[in-house]
Amino acid sequence: MLNKLFIIILSITCILIIIMSTEVWGSLPKSQTDSETVEEAITRLITAHLADANAHIEAGESLYTHKQSEVIDHLADSIVEDKIGDSEVSLQKLLADHFFILSSFESLDGWDITGTTLLRLGTMRLQTTAISDSYNWTDANTYTFPGLDWTKNFIWQSGVKIHSNADQLVWFGVGGLPPDDAISFAGFKIDDGTLYAYAGDIPISTWLYQETVISGITVTNFHIYRIMYDQTAGTLKFYVDNVLKVTFNSNLPTENDDRFSMYFIKTLTTSIKYLTAVGLLYSREI
Repeated sequence: MLNKLFIIILSITCILIIIMSTEVWGSLPKSQTDSETVEEAITRLITAHLADANAHIEAGESLYTHKQSEVIDHLADSIVEDKIGDSEVSLQKLLADHFFILSSFESLDGWDITGTTLLRLGTMRLQTTAISDSYNWTDANTYTFPGLDWTKNFIWQSGVKIHSNADQLVWFGVGGLPPDDAISFAGFKIDDGTLYAYAGDIPISTWLYQETVISGITVTNFHIYRIMYDQTAGTLKFYVDNVLKVTFNSNLPTENDDRFSMYFIKTLTTSIKYLTAVGLLYSREI
């Protein structure tokens, strides 16, 4: 009987020692030079971890791996293709806060034309005469508000094919035609076979202009050309076939213009030159 009582007392004593040791350990200071207790340190670290917006998302950590896994999650920019079915997004959802034009050149109504401009299904063809320095210049503009407003983000896109890479000058994009009829402008220039991105305007006293060569493009092939302007970021970006080629981030245009789309071709020899435009997309914040 005494042995059983001794065992019970010993067991209770061990339990009390364990409990007291746990409490004492948590209450102990971390070191002789730091009075913060272990329990306080644990609480502080947990609180900091919960407040850390970047917890677990760094390279090699759990949420980073989760985000990058195509099985678990979708990579950025992949959802539209495989999660939203065709025709499931309404125009109201896409365009409610934008001035928007999507044209396959159904007619030439609304375009100002200088030269011979022909329509085919989905396409518009500009052509010169066989006289040196003859040109065709076709543009579209608004009446009551600026078509091109440099306080608003916009996207311009069109398919363009030229049929020669010599003895001609080509401009297409937004705004006026530099330098002869320009208030503000941005777009693509083809001088003989060299492709450029350009932008500028005419402030009250000084003509502002910049251009950059875009290499590696066969200009006589059909390409999709796009201009994207981000007023907040201060960037004007130029794409060819959905590939970013040039970014202007300084000396950007500031003068508004009513012309939101322009095509121009000029022959520098005694032969006819052609420019074919296939479709036009223009979207701008209201």
